[in-house]
Amino acid sequence: MATLKEELDKLFELQEIDIKFDEINALLEEIPEKIKALEKEDISIKKEMEEFKKTSTHLKVERRQKETELKATEEQIKNLQSKLYDVKTNKEYQALQIEIENLKKKVSLLEDEILIHMEQDEQFKQREKQIQEKMEKHNRIKAEKQKEFEAKINQLKEAKKEAERKRNECIANIDMSLLELYKRVKNNKKDGIAICKITHDANGSICNGCYVYIPGYLVEKVKRKTEVVQCENCGRILSE
Repeated sequence: MATLKEELDKLFELQEIDIKFDEINALLEEIPEKIKALEKEDISIKKEMEEFKKTSTHLKVERRQKETELKATEEQIKNLQSKLYDVKTNKEYQALQIEIENLKKKVSLLEDEILIHMEQDEQFKQREKQIQEKMEKHNRIKAEKQKEFEAKINQLKEAKKEAERKRNECIANIDMSLLELYKRVKNNKKDGIAICKITHDANGSICNGCYVYIPGYLVEKVKRKTEVVQCENCGRILSE
């Protein structure tokens, strides 16, 4: 039959395994969140490209409409100019001239607008290239990260399996009542620390779990190693 010291040593060993086990689980939980973040960025870039293409298409349609309108206006000017030679009165001639001048102003305005559209088109080509490069870079990173995550998951699963094996092996050598106490204390602690050593300074002995001084009679009990001793402040199992 194992001594209390041996059982407490096994508890420390179990605690180290449990800490490792919890770390593995935390890392396994982080990976899906990281994958989600990549997918979120993926959706964001695709949406950016869709919005860009929508705006680009709208501007191209607008430009074609302006070009069609320009062509029609230039045709109107030609038709009116040909009529100048057929008018009978000066009044009719002047009216045609005014109409032609107004149409020429319209042509000038349309040409300016088309030029702006052409400049925008050039800017949009550059922007499209930038978004495309951004998407390609993201896809490369995503593919690399997915491989990394897959390898990491496999590695963590193996480590978890090994930790479970060691845990079961360790539990087999611990008294059931002591094990139940360990579990209860562990479940009540945010840091998962159920057993800790005491340290000594000039003022007395300290629980390394809550850093509160321990009464002398408890310290003596810990030293005797004949019964399980818990810190009166935090409830952790104490050992030397």
